Amino acid sequence: MMASKPSGRRAKIASSARRRWLPWILGIVLGVVAGGGMTKAYAPPNADVIRVQAADWYHHMRDLITPGTRPAPTKTWVGEPKIYATDPIALPPENTTDRDQVADDVDKLINVNAPIPDTGQLTTALDEARANLALNHRMLVVDAATGATLYDVGGQDAIVPASTLKLFTAINTLHHLDTSHRFTTSATYDPAQGVTLIGGGDGLLSNGESTGETVGYAGLADLANKTWEAIQQDVAQSGVIDVRVDVSRYAQPFTHPTWTEGLMTGGWVSPVYPLNTWGGFVTDPQLASEAVEDGAAYATAAFAQRLTEAAAQAGYDVEFSNAGRTTQPTETAPVASVQSATLGEQLRFAMKHSNNMLFEIFGREAALAAGATPDFTGSTATTITTLQELGLDAEHLHFVDNSGLSPNNRATLDATVQLFDLMLTNEQFRPIFHTLTIAGFDGTMRNRMTQAPYSGVVRSKTGTLEVASSNAGLTVTADGRTLWFAMNTSGADGDYAAAREEQDRLAEVLTDCGCSK
Repeated sequence: MMASKPSGRRAKIASSARRRWLPWILGIVLGVVAGGGMTKAYAPPNADVIRVQAADWYHHMRDLITPGTRPAPTKTWVGEPKIYATDPIALPPENTTDRDQVADDVDKLINVNAPIPDTGQLTTALDEARANLALNHRMLVVDAATGATLYDVGGQDAIVPASTLKLFTAINTLHHLDTSHRFTTSATYDPAQGVTLIGGGDGLLSNGESTGETVGYAGLADLANKTWEAIQQDVAQSGVIDVRVDVSRYAQPFTHPTWTEGLMTGGWVSPVYPLNTWGGFVTDPQLASEAVEDGAAYATAAFAQRLTEAAAQAGYDVEFSNAGRTTQPTETAPVASVQSATLGEQLRFAMKHSNNMLFEIFGREAALAAGATPDFTGSTATTITTLQELGLDAEHLHFVDNSGLSPNNRATLDATVQLFDLMLTNEQFRPIFHTLTIAGFDGTMRNRMTQAPYSGVVRSKTGTLEVASSNAGLTVTADGRTLWFAMNTSGADGDYAAAREEQDRLAEVLTDCGCSK
């Protein structure tokens, strides 16, 4: 199916959003109508590709390309990241450190004067590409500036979204929590019960001292030292003190029944508690990839060990012993606490690395902010309610988790593309653009589409399950037109490489399109 007219998706957005968007739409219309006649008098926008909009993203890219003093990673990367993109996607001058120095103007995000693809030519190109591929592909392509549907094969079908569901969770999270929000991990002390570690939603705890970076920003060793300083005068010179972990912030069950044993043992996810280390790993995942089986137990053991070390340094013969977890809220006031990296920083890390644990935590934190039950049912219901409040069509959406791990989740390509409209038209959700993984640069697209003209241009959220794979994001055509795309692939039967290769081929055809009239 192919439509040559606007799909009407933006008519579904709430009236308040339409009012905010109206001036910009009028500008686009005027630009498109007058662009030809005014070209000589007024030069078209000079940004015909997506601009990098965050200085910290630049520094992250530089760290990938020219590592600093960090220990050498134990992971084996497939080749080194290569930069083929030309300006304005380029590393900034070395002295560019202020986020405000990087433009984030909507009018520079899209070149409205670039030719829009002809639907007939685009359909022919994509249909021919799909016909030469082995797997089954649904695909939706929408013009970013006008909302016109340019290509539609199964855009309204209920599909298994895999990790592209994280885009929905991200919208819901930023609807209820600001990007500057931080999660607090604290500790209490009661002479009769010992020390209690209280999870507050930080899934990126360091099991040692703070790293000062997003991953491990809050350290359990720092919390242990603060706790020891607060309780030292009340503790005997020797003995054993219990250390429990309070996970009552979230409701049971802590794992979803559709998550397979392979997902759990393979390190894709672990029980969803309101605290975890390194996003579900035993150390910084940039250095190693050994997953924890139980984040609460591992964090508590690390915290107890650090407390014992702090006591020994003070000359006490005290052992702090892991006494397990409690689901009953702790009534004693905290004696010490540490705070996480901001939600915006955590969201960017989680999206680029498609971290399932963190997105399950984000979903529950959004549910708490919305006054819903912090479990699978309450968090996913909050997401659906949020989408409806924002004017999106949620009729064919069905979510059972927040990460996309379950094969029982359902979404549509059309609903996924509507999210990009929201990001573009609403500054509250604009930070999600910065979280998309970039072809040839970082995250799950680091080693995909590494050649020009795709590297640094295609931005997307990937998703991979045995039953289906997805990819949704944006690209810029050879004519400079920015397009949203969403695709879903089935029939690979667990051949993840084949699914990714064929999806990349479709994205390349779309990017190569010089198919304007």
